[in-house]
Amino acid sequence: MIAQLACVVMSYRDEPFVAEAVRSVLNQDVPVEVVVVNSGGGDPAARLRAALLDVPVHRVTERLYPGAARNVGIGLTSAPYVAFLAADCLATPGWAAARLREHHTGAAAVASAMTNAYPESSPAWAALLLLHNRRLGVTYASQRLFYSLSYERRLFDTLGLFREDLRAGEDTEFNARIPPDERTVFAVDAITAHRYPVTAGEMLRDSFRRGRLHAATQGSLEDKGPQRLRVMLRAPWNVARSVVLAARSGPPQQSHLVRALPLVVAGSVAYAAGALTTAGVTVKD
Repeated sequence: MIAQLACVVMSYRDEPFVAEAVRSVLNQDVPVEVVVVNSGGGDPAARLRAALLDVPVHRVTERLYPGAARNVGIGLTSAPYVAFLAADCLATPGWAAARLREHHTGAAAVASAMTNAYPESSPAWAALLLLHNRRLGVTYASQRLFYSLSYERRLFDTLGLFREDLRAGEDTEFNARIPPDERTVFAVDAITAHRYPVTAGEMLRDSFRRGRLHAATQGSLEDKGPQRLRVMLRAPWNVARSVVLAARSGPPQQSHLVRALPLVVAGSVAYAAGALTTAGVTVKD
């Protein structure tokens, strides 16, 4: 059976979980064309061979920002639909079939819902609420953000490829180019599991770093300086949304989210502090 979906697994410096990411895609209940794009050094091919996984690997010694890694993978695959998976994520069962179901009914792009790859870790649940509260299955439809998209390949022929000079936000910039008449949908059963920080200290440091990065990214996308205040103001909204999402969730996820709420407050403070200290930071650092 010929694969209708390609997946580009993106790795930086031979990330230790790349084999698990690849296996999660190969274990889908429909065939998927898989290629690994690794930049910054390391030998993921050896790691994959040790895990008894045989997929093409493209390596470059210099660092590629995500847009460049995506573009390499687009060029190395041929399936009519293209998805992307970071090496620190997992494709949960049904991830590929849900995407293809939506594409085959006319969707040009299909967004993925998010979950936590470490369900026993409260800091990881807090990180999910802080980073991806608008990308959960229980998020109100009017508040959802459409990311982790798979795309009909022809979009790259008509709209061009991803920007390669952005440290982050390359998908935001590309998605803004998709015309309104091209249908983009959110597939609640195409779920990506992210490896979030599992300790409170790691979560707080990551929140601070992301606050700095997001303020810089927002400014770069708009050809302005760092958007400190605007990004900082997301922090209290993240706390409010987290409370609502915990209330809307069912068991057993609800108990995990409720226990994580105090850490969400702490993480939002770290995120706001990071945004406010973005002076001099650019997404091309």
